[in-house]
Amino acid sequence: MKKAILLMTMLMLLCCNISAQMHLTFMGIPITGTRQAMVTKLKAKGFSEKTQENEVGVELKGKYLGKDVWLRIYNSNISKTVYLIDIFFKKGHFMDLYEQYLCLREKFNGIYGTPTEILDESFEETLEFGQLPMCATYYKSSKGLISLEISEDKHCVEISFQDKHNAEIMRKEKTQK
Repeated sequence: MKKAILLMTMLMLLCCNISAQMHLTFMGIPITGTRQAMVTKLKAKGFSEKTQENEVGVELKGKYLGKDVWLRIYNSNISKTVYLIDIFFKKGHFMDLYEQYLCLREKFNGIYGTPTEILDESFEETLEFGQLPMCATYYKSSKGLISLEISEDKHCVEISFQDKHNAEIMRKEKTQK
């Protein structure tokens, strides 16, 4: 009997560990579960609520990589499963943002390896027309997609962590409406 209980406990722990391994992580937290569970875990890491929750997400503020940021947690409509976390750094002038973007890309290259895709437009071509150049780097894995970019509309560096498995749940729930 003791062996059976021990075996069941070990199997449950193994299943939990495998489930966590199939999800992308943010700050060591698997991007899975409900929005409220994710908020609780992020609050334990020092984040606080910035705005009230709404149907599809909530905003928090805190520190990421030693910088003040605010982040938005997105969830599916029906099961409230978290599938995406967007991180926004402070607004700034383009050259400051570009320097921050390059520093973060170097750091992410060390963590996530070679980017899947880099879309950095030439300064000369875009600034000539009064536009900011597009700067984006993508890291794709079997667990999801991480994007690092300079957000033209928000004038800040933005990082997105999208869990592949939970994004599929969100898409399925969207078609059920």
